[in-house]
Amino acid sequence: MLLWFCAFISPYINPQSFSLGALLAIGYPILLLTHLLFILYWMVRFKKVIYLSLSVLILSFFFSVPVFQFKSKFKALAKDNSFSIMSFNSQLSYFSGGKKEEVQTQQSKIIHFLNQENADVLCLQEARKGMVSNLNYPYKAVFGYSHIYSKYEIISAKEIEFNESSTNNSCYADLLIHRDTIRIYNLHLESLHLGNDDYRLLKEWDGEPFDEQLQNKTQKLSNKISKASNKRVSQVEMITESINSSPYPTLLCGDFNDVPQSYIYRKLNKVHKDAFLEAGKGFGTTYRQLIFPFRIDFILVDNLWLAYNFKVLEKKLSDHQAIRCDVEFN
Repeated sequence: MLLWFCAFISPYINPQSFSLGALLAIGYPILLLTHLLFILYWMVRFKKVIYLSLSVLILSFFFSVPVFQFKSKFKALAKDNSFSIMSFNSQLSYFSGGKKEEVQTQQSKIIHFLNQENADVLCLQEARKGMVSNLNYPYKAVFGYSHIYSKYEIISAKEIEFNESSTNNSCYADLLIHRDTIRIYNLHLESLHLGNDDYRLLKEWDGEPFDEQLQNKTQKLSNKISKASNKRVSQVEMITESINSSPYPTLLCGDFNDVPQSYIYRKLNKVHKDAFLEAGKGFGTTYRQLIFPFRIDFILVDNLWLAYNFKVLEKKLSDHQAIRCDVEFN
């Protein structure tokens, strides 16, 4: 119960002050599943303690970000009052392997996929330079591995320069869409930098008692999560400062490397709507490389607009799934 409560309040606690909150936020869906199993168990045993787990699920349903969406929202939109947007972390085209030939083949598949999807605006994270000349877009803003492609005119664009060094980068572009100018942020926040040992620990741990070696590995993993969370807080402070000073309505998308039950998500979603919650269905999973599937890629639209037709695209070309939706101006 204590672990659930810490995870429940984690969106309101800065991980720089309470690092355990960031760690528990990642495991929040697992904690909910545990309480669901407890409910089934106590139901069979006819124990009153069932009300404790029921209260956890009820509070989670009404006061935290939903883990599952039951109903999607689809609508055919007028072309002169809407646009489509897609976000994808292409993993530097390494998904099939690191050899030069494999990377080139994978990049060709990704380019074909993106051109077929034909979204009006495309935001890529971890994108190779070879994408630039092969994607069918007249307007482009490229900052390292962070790319924004558009069918609409890009008036200006800028990289967001973080105070602390990072392997990831973020940027924004001001687009003239129909009669309005909007600012689109392409965000790639600090990664966990997990190694093969970390993935093995997360995927293959079979519940055996902690020996000293396993304890050391677990501590190193915990430190990585804490360090990355602290960096993301600093990055988000700069991003929110930019958003607050924007003269235009804003849309945020990209790989946040964090979950909906996190402090990072709450800060970015304060004046935006989550397109998945507005118009998606299911778990919205975008990252399946760990023991539990996670939603760490987002499209957050300005409160002035409406989101429809949200999709997690199931084509497996990266360790992330691409997401897209349609945005309607109000």
